[in-house]
Amino acid sequence: MDPSYLYSARINESFDEDQAEIVSILKRELAKQPGYEVQLINYYKGLPVSYPAQLIGIERDIIELDIYPQQAVVLAEQHCTFVRCDALRHDLFAHVQYVNIRRRAASLRKYCYVEIMAERRNYIRLDLDPHKHALIRTADGVIKGMLTELAINGACVKIEQPSTLEINDEITLSFKMHGIMRKDVDYTVKTEARLVGITGDALPRYYRFRITPDKILDRFLAQYLFQRQIEIIREIRDITEVYINDR
Repeated sequence: MDPSYLYSARINESFDEDQAEIVSILKRELAKQPGYEVQLINYYKGLPVSYPAQLIGIERDIIELDIYPQQAVVLAEQHCTFVRCDALRHDLFAHVQYVNIRRRAASLRKYCYVEIMAERRNYIRLDLDPHKHALIRTADGVIKGMLTELAINGACVKIEQPSTLEINDEITLSFKMHGIMRKDVDYTVKTEARLVGITGDALPRYYRFRITPDKILDRFLAQYLFQRQIEIIREIRDITEVYINDR
């Protein structure tokens, strides 16, 4: 998916003028404090990955950073990142020009002011691997899709066929999860949901729902998502160790 679904742009003047302002501000801060610290933020399979990074140089519109190897792994995968620091009026979205995991180095370019979507700031929405078959029940019938993301209060369903669903439509969402309540047992999750966003100009489209699980389902979803977080953290750790130890 296009990473633009993670944020909304906050252009103040124009893209070029904002970028010139961003570079000027970071140059000023670097001159005052060598190794000026910023925070990098990525969403790896939905899990926030955020480590401090040190600004070590700026050449034209390219900023050079010392970064944590775990962040480098994610940058190499996604080729973009969010940047946060006190000197800037908003968070930045930046493209990765270069990254070296072993050297713990990266360079960024093409910046714009953004606001990370509240659904990402407030809740952890994790990618599901593999995706799960889902059914969306509306007053007009049933729509088949694939559940791609899940949170305590939200879900994202990929739909391959045209749909008449509209923002704020109330639906019933159901999907099967393995081991969510009992080990090695498939359980059909069923919850009321409201459509809050649609991503994609062409098929497939991604439909984002706010869900309202009951107390029992809420507890089991929390346990499932916690285990999924552990899996993703281990994956990042294992990839990092391969690069760091490969001499």
